Amino acid sequence: MLEPGRFITLEGGEGAGKSTQARRIAAALASAGLPVLRTREPGGTPGAERIRDLLLGHGPWDPVAEAMLHFAARREHVAKAIRPFLAAGGWVVCDRFADSTLAYQGAQ
Repeated sequence: MLEPGRFITLEGGEGAGKSTQARRIAAALASAGLPVLRTREPGGTPGAERIRDLLLGHGPWDPVAEAMLHFAARREHVAKAIRPFLAAGGWVVCDRFADSTLAYQGAQ
């Protein structure tokens, strides 16, 4: 039976070291022989990256519209990258996920 994958997220403000730690964790997992996907939000798949470009390159957005774009990017990311990788037994290390959406889009 295939062992299930693991999903690790790193949350925090700008400059907190999330990307650095994600790289380190992914490298350690890979050196232990584990299949690992390092990814980010918003983004992580071609479609989600296009939404990321839209979010970061345009605006200001209505807060509800911005949150909906984040959720659209997340759905694409989960459906096309995260869930398939986990189902194959891989480890996913993600720079931001749901907690960041709540903190940034939920606080408005």
